[in-house]
This record gives sequence, structure tokens and C-alpha cells, in this order.
Amino acid sequence: MVLAVERLPILSPIETDTLSIADVSDQINGRLRGTELEPEYLEPENGLNNPNEAYLGPMSTRAWPTVGTRERLAVSVHRGWSEGWHVYVDWIHHVGEVRNFTTCVQKLLRAKTLSSNQAWELARAITKILDIA
Repeated sequence: MVLAVERLPILSPIETDTLSIADVSDQINGRLRGTELEPEYLEPENGLNNPNEAYLGPMSTRAWPTVGTRERLAVSVHRGWSEGWHVYVDWIHHVGEVRNFTTCVQKLLRAKTLSSNQAWELARAITKILDIA
């Protein structure tokens, strides 16, 4: 069986160095538009730019995080509360001084699909687009 991700050449990695979180979301949406992987929605987690970033994640106007040697981006799939499946892109990093740092996980993007197969394919596509693997 050929996976949908393998059939789509448009899923080449994007350059995120100069983009905001909202811009990365737009780039991913643009690549997925019109494909069988297009989700119900894909948007920044803190799309309303609430200043409580510790709870709601970085504002969508912030720069896409530069991942250092002790940081990483993670893509995960979760079952929705009512219907559908959710795909999240999280930034896992450390906060504080070296001796007392705390590990922090902040959601950057969220997407919704209606089937588990589409959610897993979307997670693979986002991993490929962000060049995480």
C-alpha cells in the first residue's frame, strides 16, 4: 500500500528561519490545500494572540522557534473529545539556568481531521514539511 504522503511531491521541507508561527501554518495549509490530506483546519494554537503564553502557547505573531541541540519539535496525534482526531505540533525546550532549568512543552500548531488514518497521514506530512524526522 502506497501512503498518501509518498505520492505528494509538494511536501518538500520549508525554510522556517524568517517565518512567524502563523506564516508556518499558512505555508503548511498552502501545501496541503486540494490534497486528500487537507484537514478540517490547521491553525496556530494561540491564534487569538492571548498574552498568557505559558498556558496557551506562543502568540502566532512570534517567530517560529529555532530548535537547538537540547530542544525539539514533536508531532502527535490525539483522539478528539467529541468527534475527529487532532494533530499537534509541540515545541519541547528548556527554560531557566543550566543548573535549574525546567523542561517546557508548548503547543505551536493544531489541526483536526475526521478519521484516524487521515490524522496519521497528516502527522507524517507535517513531519516531512517541517523536516523534523
